[in-house]
Amino acid sequence: MDPQQKQPKKSDLLVRSLSSIVLGPPVLAAVYLGSPYSDELIVLSGLILAWEWASLCYRRKIKAPGWFLVVAITGLLTFSAFGYTDFFIPALLSSTIVLYVYTRFVDKDSGLAFWLTLGLVYLSVTTYSLLWLRNSYENGFEIVLWILLVVWSTDIGAYFSGKSIGGPKIAPSISPKKTWAGLIGGMISAAVISYVFAEITELYDPIILSVSGAVLAVVSQMGDFFESHIKRKFDAKDSSNLIPGHGGLFDRVDGLLACSLLVFLIHLVY
Repeated sequence: MDPQQKQPKKSDLLVRSLSSIVLGPPVLAAVYLGSPYSDELIVLSGLILAWEWASLCYRRKIKAPGWFLVVAITGLLTFSAFGYTDFFIPALLSSTIVLYVYTRFVDKDSGLAFWLTLGLVYLSVTTYSLLWLRNSYENGFEIVLWILLVVWSTDIGAYFSGKSIGGPKIAPSISPKKTWAGLIGGMISAAVISYVFAEITELYDPIILSVSGAVLAVVSQMGDFFESHIKRKFDAKDSSNLIPGHGGLFDRVDGLLACSLLVFLIHLVY
């Protein structure tokens, strides 16, 4: 999330809070129940994210390469949800080549070719990471739940510490509201919630998980900055207006996508 606008009014905060209350329980329920419910949620999310990315690139008037992006990401996630994970990498590579070549040499738009193919790779891999983490382990629910808690606690801690303390900005040209105090507050919140989570579940070492939570808080903020850069590139305030008070889905899950990718890569290595 990137609050580039002025400080939210109380009415805006109320709308945002209500949206979170309405959307939170179904998301948690789907993650808890697992396949096929979590699969359907992630596939639908991938479709929406792809549409938002294409809308940003084309400034809401999506052309054929943008729709190819939507279809490709949805198809990759759907096949993966049905267990055809071996085809994910070759299908992604093929789709990326087709999208880039068509946009670069047929539409003759080299700049847009880069951003569309970047969207295809980034959104496919990050949403696939969530799908893989939930379905590949007995404690897949706990892993995904921990990531969600870290991202949410980072946002809350960063908001309140940044607002109350203020101080130097991290990258004012990209996200003028983000402060170092907010980042530190988010890291502390993520570390605390991770420690409590480890104590309750007894599945992880509390110290290791709390340190991991603080690291993920930084990664979550990096995801925020990445999305902010994209929106500034295409002169957009929000990725869409799907969620009242929040903007689009990408505005809500930018940090989640980045964190899921890192946790996925760590699990692949270890």
